[in-house]
Amino acid sequence: MTVATGSRRDGDKHEPIFEPDRRAVVTAVVYGIIAAIIWGAWPVLSRLGVEQSLNAYDITALRFVVAGILLLPLFWRRGIAGVGWTGACLLTFGAGAPYVLIGVGGFSFAPAGHGGVIIPSFMLSAATIGGWLVLRDRPDAVRLIGLAGIMAGVVLIGWDRWGAGGGSEEWIGHLMFGIAGLLWAIYTVGTRLWSVDPLHATALVSVLSMVVYLPPYLIFGATNLFQAPLSEILFQGVFQGVAVGILALLFYTRAVAVFGAGRGAVFAALVPALAVLFAFPILGEVPTWLEIAGLSTVTGGMVCALGLFRRGRR
Repeated sequence: MTVATGSRRDGDKHEPIFEPDRRAVVTAVVYGIIAAIIWGAWPVLSRLGVEQSLNAYDITALRFVVAGILLLPLFWRRGIAGVGWTGACLLTFGAGAPYVLIGVGGFSFAPAGHGGVIIPSFMLSAATIGGWLVLRDRPDAVRLIGLAGIMAGVVLIGWDRWGAGGGSEEWIGHLMFGIAGLLWAIYTVGTRLWSVDPLHATALVSVLSMVVYLPPYLIFGATNLFQAPLSEILFQGVFQGVAVGILALLFYTRAVAVFGAGRGAVFAALVPALAVLFAFPILGEVPTWLEIAGLSTVTGGMVCALGLFRRGRR
């Protein structure tokens, strides 16, 4: 549990000061790392899906149909209580169908390694700025040093891939990845702003995305689902709908509830390194020494940005 020790001097009512106890910190770190592992696999397995038989529309549909059906009873009981329609729409816009469709769509133009670098780096920067401006969660010097280390590691991981060039349409994928990162930041700040229960937030995003996205998907018929092998459909359905759509979002929201929007967003910085590692056996993308150095730099930056040095001394 967390214990309130005061409030911000500027009187902002949304961001009280909390000092998590040791057990809460350890649990939140575990939740954040599990979410990062799942999200690190997401660009790789999503890229694998669009390289095989499915497209971005199919993967988005599988994610929210599976998660939406599983979480429909919870949504039916709780509805939009505590956040209202404005909050529900913003959370759904940030982590729901728009985010997934744009992010997965980028893999049709650029490699998984690019998405694994650009999406979390944009999210981390935007969430830190948003937490500062909206929640008055001003980063201190140690957090800023950690964020600088994270961004340096992200650049190292992506340096070879960006420097090697690519197809003329890769910039489209990069732009889509950047937009997806900004959307993810909206969800990160929003969950803290409205103090949303993690499972409730996940149910809101999943069910509302299913309701909004499924009709146009079925009407316009931009799908390869009926031509895809059953094994691919089942695999992507379980991974996208259960692992990514429910578990990762639930664990990430729990981590944000303990650390706040700015520090909680730091777990997303693990995604580039994990995406590089997963891409090696799955997609045959061999990591370079620069990417390995970037992995170490990102990890060190995460420790600083989470304030674990200060917690250890206390």
